[in-house]
Amino acid sequence: GPSGSGKSTLINIITSLISASSGTLKIDGQELREEQTDAFRFLFSFVKQNVFMLNKSILANIAFLEDEENIDFERVKQCLLEVNLWQWVNSLENKLDTKVGELGSQISGGQKQRIAIARALYKNAQIFIFDEATNNLDKESIKQTLLAIQHLKEAGKTAIFITHKEDELGLCDVVYKLENKKLHVV
Repeated sequence: GPSGSGKSTLINIITSLISASSGTLKIDGQELREEQTDAFRFLFSFVKQNVFMLNKSILANIAFLEDEENIDFERVKQCLLEVNLWQWVNSLENKLDTKVGELGSQISGGQKQRIAIARALYKNAQIFIFDEATNNLDKESIKQTLLAIQHLKEAGKTAIFITHKEDELGLCDVVYKLENKKLHVV
C-alpha cells in the first residue's frame, strides 16, 4: 500500500503492540485474549528500515541485551552464516568484538540490516517482520538482505515483508495490498 495507508498500524495490531479500535485479532481462527498478548509478542522479531544499534561490538548487537556468560557463540556464528556475514566478520581485526559505532556508524547500511536479521535469528522468533528493510540500501546490500529473508523462508519461518518495491515481492508466497483501509490479496 502507499505511504499513509496503515501498513505499520496493521503490523502493530497483528503483533499486539496496539489494540484495534474495532474487530478482533484471530490466530488460526482463535481470538487472541488480552491475557495472551504479552506471550504472543515474543513470537515476533522486527527488522525495520532504521535499525537500532548499540555502540558496542557486533557480538553485543546480535546477542542483544544477553549477559555475556549466557551468549551461545555457536548460535551467533550460525546466525552470521545465514545472513552471509561470517566471512566479513572473520576478516576484521577484532572479529566479533569489532565496535559498530554510534548507531552502527562504522559499518555499512547493508551490514547493519543483516546484523539486525542475525539478531532476530538469534532471538529465534517464529515470525519475522521486515518493515521497509531494504529502503536505504544499495543493490548488493538489497540482494544480500533478500537472500537472508529467503533463508528464513527455507527454514520454515514466517516472514512478513512490508515494502513499496513491487520488484522485491517475488520471494513472497502471498502478497496483500492495503488500500482504503481494506486488505486485498494481489
